[in-house]
Amino acid sequence: MPQQIIIKKIRSPAPGNLNDDIDYLCKSLGYFSKRDKQDTAGKIFQLLVKETCNPEKSLTSDEIAKKLKLTRGAIVHHLNSFISAGIVAKETGRYRLRSASLQKSIEEIRFDIDRIMEQMIKIAIEIDEKLGHYYR
Repeated sequence: MPQQIIIKKIRSPAPGNLNDDIDYLCKSLGYFSKRDKQDTAGKIFQLLVKETCNPEKSLTSDEIAKKLKLTRGAIVHHLNSFISAGIVAKETGRYRLRSASLQKSIEEIRFDIDRIMEQMIKIAIEIDEKLGHYYR
């Protein structure tokens, strides 16, 4: 599955509110949409952050649906977006954050972005050379 990393520049929340901080990261990673009237993505993301940072803890989509009182279909839809963006991992039908902490998960996404950008720069240089455009 292709990875789609979205980064949005939004206003930081006022300090001191854990849920607002988690929502900020969720919004910055592009997980909220205007169609998500019930803030389903935010609720799922908060649950995963709070309950699965320990590498031995993970949740099934049914467990998430039960805890949040949402449909399994809605849960799976958002989980697939999180997986595509690289913040959530799925192993044997169970979901957790990509790494042992939220910070480490975001650092790994930054590494992914850097790797993708380096490849894009390499290809752009090749294109420029073929077209006779030189930048130094």
